[in-house]
Amino acid sequence: MSKFAAWILFAGGWSLSGCSSVAVPTERCYRLALPSVQAPDPGRAGILRVQDLQLGTALDADCVMRQDGVRMTPWPLVRWVAPLDRLVSDALVLGLSRARVCELVKGAGDPGAETWSLRGRIVEFAEAAAAAGSGRQARVTLELWLEAADGRVLFHDEFAAAEPIAADDAAAAVEGLSAGLQQVTAALVQRMRAQDLFAAARAAATAAGDTAATPGR
Repeated sequence: MSKFAAWILFAGGWSLSGCSSVAVPTERCYRLALPSVQAPDPGRAGILRVQDLQLGTALDADCVMRQDGVRMTPWPLVRWVAPLDRLVSDALVLGLSRARVCELVKGAGDPGAETWSLRGRIVEFAEAAAAAGSGRQARVTLELWLEAADGRVLFHDEFAAAEPIAADDAAAAVEGLSAGLQQVTAALVQRMRAQDLFAAARAAATAAGDTAATPGR
């Protein structure tokens, strides 16, 4: 083998070994943290259906987003494991179910009737600069309507939370967004309990039980 051929083989081997040491960035997928189980309300009654939430036009269904004023940018190579509107809708169903505020919480596709229907849209769901200008925070805002079975709107309001983020990375942002959504769910539960929406459901359930127990009816 000539010296030139040997040099070509050496250079080629060095080039291949150099390429093999380069780390290829990998895509990371995240889900929302699951809410904790709360003690049941002893007076709970009725059935709540949570409709699929709509996604605000400023949000991306697939990417974890960063917000700076009016500018929205995705975290590089960071995605949600499922569409964001689906993740938030499912987390809201589970959070309300685990809060035990009524007898049953159903999703949009579950069969049967309901006492109330909750619908809404995801207005804000991103990591952003803190309002005071120091550090970053996870911002979650849901616009929600609660309607009775007869179509009456019981309330229509925005529920918002801002959770401080400890580190400037995607994992910390997702943890903050999960905590923010759980704060929004807790505020929704408090709103429903404060309006005593379950009194009518308890009265209707009691009346139905009395009717069934009365002979000749």
